[in-house]
Amino acid sequence: MSPSATGLVKLMRDHRLRVFRTADVMTLARMSPFGATQALRRLAAQGLITRIKRGLWVNRILQDFHPFEAVPFLTAPWPSYVSLYSALAEAGVVDEIPEITYAVSSGRPDQQRTLVGVFFIHHLPTRLMWGYEMKMVGQGRYPLADPEKAFLDLVYLALVPRSSLGFPHKRGSRWELDLVKLKTYALRFNYPRLLEFLKENRLWKG
Repeated sequence: MSPSATGLVKLMRDHRLRVFRTADVMTLARMSPFGATQALRRLAAQGLITRIKRGLWVNRILQDFHPFEAVPFLTAPWPSYVSLYSALAEAGVVDEIPEITYAVSSGRPDQQRTLVGVFFIHHLPTRLMWGYEMKMVGQGRYPLADPEKAFLDLVYLALVPRSSLGFPHKRGSRWELDLVKLKTYALRFNYPRLLEFLKENRLWKG
């Protein structure tokens, strides 16, 4: 490993860079755009980092990196969080473990196939970007929807005409959801068809 590569590895470790931009390295290492790009390409050739899109990298030295960590970086500057099938599977609400990472964002919908995973990003209006929190896994963190919000996000988007998303299928004989929270969240959507779906499927409490 070259001296410059050794310095960059130390920089990634010292600043705990997990998913980072070329611009971050330029600032922290005081390198030119060309110098930073070339140095990062050399690290990538050695398998120490992975480029997931132009100017965006993942630290591959880490043993506990989770693809969900990439979601906010893939949609920046628009906010986003892991939701839909991915969040429901994470919470054990559905049996299927999707190979694709599903997320929602107030930005445009997108599909990104990267070396760390495939990401399907669906658009939600800015007024519906709530109901999630940062989850810590090892040294990493990522925004993850509450199961109830992920469920409602999925139903809301599945109700859109010609949607590519299908309604969720429950695990076992009943939904493992907090029906009080589900109702509270559903009312915030202010979408009659969503409320009708919940009532038709006996998910409306009270």
